[in-house]
Amino acid sequence: MFIIVDSIDGGGKSTIIETWKEVLTKQGNAVFDLKKYMQETGRFPELSELNGYDFIFSAEPTYVGVGAVIRQELIKKGTAYPVQALAEAYSLDRLILYTKIHIPLLKAGKCIIQDRSITTSLAYQSLPDPKFTMKKICALPGNKLALANRPDFLVLVKIDPTEAAHRLSARTGKQDDAIFENLPFLKKSAKQFFSSELKNIFTKRGTKVIHLNGNQKIDIMKQEASNLLNKILNKNIC
Repeated sequence: MFIIVDSIDGGGKSTIIETWKEVLTKQGNAVFDLKKYMQETGRFPELSELNGYDFIFSAEPTYVGVGAVIRQELIKKGTAYPVQALAEAYSLDRLILYTKIHIPLLKAGKCIIQDRSITTSLAYQSLPDPKFTMKKICALPGNKLALANRPDFLVLVKIDPTEAAHRLSARTGKQDDAIFENLPFLKKSAKQFFSSELKNIFTKRGTKVIHLNGNQKIDIMKQEASNLLNKILNKNIC
């Protein structure tokens, strides 16, 4: 099974992901944090290192190679790289991640839960230039591969952009300093995430798209996220 969780910045993805890790661990599952591994080692794990794990938690962009360049340079505030360059970098990072990790793991029967993916590219990269359409974004090699291996479930966290901006400004231990963390961009990208065009890209390929309310207090959000995960794993989501 492959699940992607996505939203605008400040939407609550990290809260959901961390809640799911706790729930799965308490249930006795072996959980591997690919994001933490990449941050600590600066490399991808060998597939043999993942044999004993039931659930792999991943994130995009990655923290190695092209992904590290994206995070450390391409999306930092104060930069102005062309959208085409950004899109191609994300696509290449995705191509490597899916080829080395995702596709082999899914073939081996593992469950991958990922923070962001091509959904973010579609929502964000289609904004700066109207000629750079979602169709063109889908055609880039890494994105094409990701769609060919689409998620079973896409969980989109819906939040008021003003609330998201407030959360971002209140962060103390996690300041990404990314170009996407401003209210005008959050408002525009929120519309893209929940557009019929983006939804159709996934539903026509067989993905179940689910909306989760991110405006709620954190305890309620955690409980609803836990309930949703259990429904997905027990196949109670039609």
